[in-house]
Amino acid sequence: MTTHGRDPDPDRSSAPGPSADPGPASAWQRVVCVVLGMCAGHVEALRTRLAACLALRSCDGSLREARRWARAHRVPWDPLEGGLHALGARCDCEALEVVERE
Repeated sequence: MTTHGRDPDPDRSSAPGPSADPGPASAWQRVVCVVLGMCAGHVEALRTRLAACLALRSCDGSLREARRWARAHRVPWDPLEGGLHALGARCDCEALEVVERE
């Protein structure tokens, strides 16, 4: 069998699969991932949770929903809270603005 110049056994570990994290879309999203210490998939999950919760009720001025999300996903809270504060988020609605920003 001839491979016509193709590698007969390509390294498939570098090819993204359906479960691979697509990575952040913008430079800001890369900053958010680094500062929060989370992959793009976790940042998106946090964004989804915050958007859903804030659509149901207004922000109470705390990071209550972000903390609940972190607990449910076993993300250490202290580094996440510190990262959100470093990015200027002191409450759930500000955290949502940070993770939605392009």
